[in-house]
Amino acid sequence: MPKTATPAIAPPGRARATLLALGPAFVAAIAYVDPGNVAANLTAGARYGYLLLWVLVLANAIAVLVQYQSAKLGIVTGQSLPEILGERLKTGPRRVYWVQAELVAAATDIAEVLGGAIALYLLFGVPLLLGGLIVGVASMGLLLLQSHRSQRSFEAVIITLLVVIVFGFVTGLFFSGMN
Repeated sequence: MPKTATPAIAPPGRARATLLALGPAFVAAIAYVDPGNVAANLTAGARYGYLLLWVLVLANAIAVLVQYQSAKLGIVTGQSLPEILGERLKTGPRRVYWVQAELVAAATDIAEVLGGAIALYLLFGVPLLLGGLIVGVASMGLLLLQSHRSQRSFEAVIITLLVVIVFGFVTGLFFSGMN
């Protein structure tokens, strides 16, 4: 049998395929460890102790349920929720969903920028307005990366940020008592 000039491409290993499939999960995970969430959770914990723990547990349970249902919808239909709604709803209700989604996105974006600005202020003494500007520019840079490069490069940057956050938390656990 003659050899061909084109080498056969071996399928990726099981571990590599699993890691590639987890990229979107890491992107979703960043929403739970951003500076705004951490600051709000620590402040609430310091002020109220375990009194509000049920809110955190319930919010995470609902988030898991929504993400699970979204994944099922995507796997079964091959479409996202907005695509399904676009096909099944008339113009009026579809626009109401769109406005609601934009308002929710704007509210969470404002919270993220404020949380990042507060984190920069607490860590480095950066004024809040400048910190908000830095966070906004960094966010726009990430969005440009995602739109001009591949989704994988965006996921790699997000995973790198998660590793930095985990390193910071672990370092804080072991070295916070040394001051």
